[in-house]
Amino acid sequence: MSPEDLLTLFRQELDDIASPYLWSDSEFYIYLNEAQDMFVREIGGIADRRSTLTKISYKTGDQFKKYDERILRIKGAFDETNRILTIRNLENFDSGYFEDDYGARFAFSLDDDKTGDLRFLITDTGATEIQLYPKPDHDGFIRLYVFRRPAADITNGNSEIELPSHQHLCLLNWVKYRALMKNDVEAFDAPKATDFRAAFAYDIEYAKREKSGREDRKRSMGYGGIPML
Repeated sequence: MSPEDLLTLFRQELDDIASPYLWSDSEFYIYLNEAQDMFVREIGGIADRRSTLTKISYKTGDQFKKYDERILRIKGAFDETNRILTIRNLENFDSGYFEDDYGARFAFSLDDDKTGDLRFLITDTGATEIQLYPKPDHDGFIRLYVFRRPAADITNGNSEIELPSHQHLCLLNWVKYRALMKNDVEAFDAPKATDFRAAFAYDIEYAKREKSGREDRKRSMGYGGIPML
């Protein structure tokens, strides 16, 4: 459904079909945008490895790079040759060792002057910032695999909703909660608002289970490289 369709349904369900309306169109779209952003955050973000948000260019000698604040979590990264980059926390280096993706432990120290082929992205050096390690000795770019917030706000009836179509109606529960908590004698209805907020929370939990069922389960390696579930 489009935001315009949801607005029509919202007015029908809250019996707000005669002008002057209790809730303006602009109020509705503010609530709807808030609903989508909260829903996406709660389920862990929208998977993305193709949009412009996921590409970060760097120059020779760059040490720190900002990434888009809409990115909630970096799950994977590749350089311009499609080589996998290892994502690590600063703590792994400060402790004098790090573990690779197979659990092997290596002695390692962080040398800010070291240059060479980019191997690591250190993700906890600052808000929306990554450290490139070692400092690259050539220009290039990084392609990220991320979970992110919606790419654009919902501002009108033609805006895009980035959730699957079967989840669009879930957003109305938050919209109704916000609408019925409006500081207005005719609009305010706290008991009903509480019910809609609870319904929204239930929808989020269901969406989390649905998302978890689509994702691969993490496997540990056993003897002879046989995956152990």
